[in-house]
Amino acid sequence: MSDTPVAVVTGGAREGGIGEACQNELTNRGYRVVAADIEFVEADGESDRFGLDLASEVAIVDFCAKVAGRYGRVDLLVNNAGLHPKNDGQKITIAETTTDQWNLILAVNLTAPFLLFREFLPLLSESGAGRVVNIASRAGRTASPIAAAHYSASKSGLIGLSRIMAVEGAQAGITVNCVAPGPVLTPISTKLQDVRDRIAKTIPVGRYGRPEEVAAAVGFLASREASFITGAIIDANGGSFMP
Repeated sequence: MSDTPVAVVTGGAREGGIGEACQNELTNRGYRVVAADIEFVEADGESDRFGLDLASEVAIVDFCAKVAGRYGRVDLLVNNAGLHPKNDGQKITIAETTTDQWNLILAVNLTAPFLLFREFLPLLSESGAGRVVNIASRAGRTASPIAAAHYSASKSGLIGLSRIMAVEGAQAGITVNCVAPGPVLTPISTKLQDVRDRIAKTIPVGRYGRPEEVAAAVGFLASREASFITGAIIDANGGSFMP
C-alpha cells in the first residue's frame, strides 16, 4: 500500500465544475485522487477514473470494492456529485415532479453518499484521520426561488445525514463536514445569462462564486488544521444566506 493518501471524489467529468476543481485542489495538496462519474470510462487497469452510476446500490458497492482492492486505503471521501434538473433554467415545481424524478434525485444526492460512507467506513477508520466532505447547497439551508423540492429535500437530508456520520465516525478519528455553496459559475450557469444576472443582484458580494472557491473550502476541511471541526457547515455563498 502506498504512503500517498487517497481521496475519492464523486462527480467531476464536467469541465469547469466543482468536481474538477476539487480534484485539482486535492491533487495539489498531495492526494492521489480517484474520481467517479457516470460519464467516466476507465481507459485501462491503472486509470484513477471510474464510471459509476450513483443511482445503483450494486454499482456503488462494486466500485467501493474495486477501490479497496486497488488502493488499499481511502483517507478522504468527497460526495460532490448531484443532480438538479431544471426546465429552461427555471425550477421544476412539485406539480411537475414525477415520482421517478423524485426517486432519482434522492438516490443520487442523498442515498449514494450514505452508501459510499457505509462501504468506505472501514478504510476511513483505518486511516486514523479520515475525512468526509459532503457538498450540500444553500438550497438545503433555506428556501430558494430556483431550487426544486427534490433537490432541496436531498440537500437538507444530506446535512442531517452528515451530522450523524460525524457522531458515528468521531471515535475512529473521522471528521464529517459540509460545504454548502450558493450560486456558482459553472458551464450550466454560464449558459443562462439572464437568470445569472438576476440572481447575482441578490448576492451581497455581487457575483457568483467560482468552483475553485468551493474547492478551497473542501481542501481546508480535508486538512490537518481542520481536525477539530466536525458536523459543521461552511456556507460558501457570497453572503446570500447568513444563518
